[in-house]
Amino acid sequence: MQEGISNPSMICSWVNLFRAVGPDALKPNQKGRKKKLDKHKIDIKAKETEEIIVDTSAEHVKELEDELLKLKIENAFLKELRRLRLEDEAKMRERHLSSKASEENSN
Repeated sequence: MQEGISNPSMICSWVNLFRAVGPDALKPNQKGRKKKLDKHKIDIKAKETEEIIVDTSAEHVKELEDELLKLKIENAFLKELRRLRLEDEAKMRERHLSSKASEENSN
């Protein structure tokens, strides 16, 4: 053989792989354990996160302030609603207990 390969079955398997997958099938596969994250790649990702630009324009700040105000109002409303519900539940329990006590006294 020209390349020093004397195993015809290996050549047949290479030809079949080439026909099935294409030239990528014949590329050498890396052996062994995969490398851990490269320090260089970590540095690049850190720089990318630093490059995130925060919109501090007056218009954007105004929109955020408006949203914050709406959320504060909604939060106060829900807190008050919860307080009223708990108050009603306490009154109902009180009425229930007093009606049981009056029933027991009547017996």
